[in-house]
Amino acid sequence: VVALALGVAGIAAAAPREGRADAFAPEAYYRLRMDLFAVTPLAAGDIVFLGDSITEGAEWNELFPDLPVRDRGISGDTTAGVLARLDTITASRPAAVFLLVGTNEIAPSLDPAPSLARQREIVARIRRESPDTRVFVQSLLPRAAAYRERVESYNAALRDICREAGVGFIDLYPAFLAADGSLRDELTFDDLHLNGAGYRRWREVLRPY
Repeated sequence: VVALALGVAGIAAAAPREGRADAFAPEAYYRLRMDLFAVTPLAAGDIVFLGDSITEGAEWNELFPDLPVRDRGISGDTTAGVLARLDTITASRPAAVFLLVGTNEIAPSLDPAPSLARQREIVARIRRESPDTRVFVQSLLPRAAAYRERVESYNAALRDICREAGVGFIDLYPAFLAADGSLRDELTFDDLHLNGAGYRRWREVLRPY
């Protein structure tokens, strides 16, 4: 009886309150992250990692303990989302921004041109609004092998955008690529997100920068 009562109580405690949004629904989670960023503002000189869940998943301050690194990744984010919140990044005049976004816009049904146009706009705005900030655009990582052609085409366009804008392009892709065109098995659990070994690999690629 006691065990049953505790189980029921646990279910009740876990259930969302009536009228409250599920904190893990995408829209609510996005608001939660933005609210957290608002109460932990960036400072001049910070090194900002900006992007989606792949960025959010890292413990950047532990990977680079001697540097003023800040995580501004939000699960599910896109180039449109980054553009909409970019003023919260540039207002602080960070020392550097390491951008990785776009993988959520890689799908057979999506034309990549609008996403790439927003990539160009993100870079232009950072340079205009915080001219002393160093900008590093990182390539998309491999995904499942079926995505190989789309990811490689997107990355080639990203490289061109960076060259035209005069900002750094960091090609992460080869360090994570398996022979079949997928994300290497030992670096992921799901062909999309990185595991601990994957984040260590990313850290090593970034060390020179």
